[in-house]
Amino acid sequence: MPKIFVITNRTLTNGRPLVSVIREAAATGADAVILREKDLAVAELYELGAEMSAICTGTETKLIINSSVETAIACNASGIHLGTGSLPLKVVRAMVPEKIVGVSVHSTAEALQAQADGADYVLAGHVFPTRSKPGLAGRGLDFISSVKASVKIPVIAIGGINPENAAGVIQAGANGIAVMSLVMEATDITGTIKALRRSMLSVQ
Repeated sequence: MPKIFVITNRTLTNGRPLVSVIREAAATGADAVILREKDLAVAELYELGAEMSAICTGTETKLIINSSVETAIACNASGIHLGTGSLPLKVVRAMVPEKIVGVSVHSTAEALQAQADGADYVLAGHVFPTRSKPGLAGRGLDFISSVKASVKIPVIAIGGINPENAAGVIQAGANGIAVMSLVMEATDITGTIKALRRSMLSVQ
């Protein structure tokens, strides 16, 4: 089954507590939550991560911490996601061999390198235009197809994905999708995630 990753951004929840958003996303069947709050100090990130860990415990939702290995360890998260400026993948893999480690990639070459270095998945994008990348055109569905053809590990697509285009992303070869604002801003989180799932499964 295609996976749905929800990436956090507490500035987009329209005043709703982030823990409330994630609780509903986990209850609805989000496969993973990537806690990505870059402006928080480590201690603050740990406190939020501990809350997220409690929410995800007992559900099918895996908690993945963006970049901070120490927070992932302290919160007993399922994994770590690495992006620009993170520790090298090989270093992280040696530190936490038992955890999931994913990597953001923007080219086939980067995806191949991530696989060679031991990544469990790649987050590939951005596929469609998105407000988080203003002025930058999306790389398109052919980019996802190219990355998928080059690696054996799961490819999670990101960037401007919604229920209207999610089916095409899966058809292009993605093993799953990642969304941020779509869920963070949603007034109906359950309905949004279910609509994404229906779209993705329509091409299976």
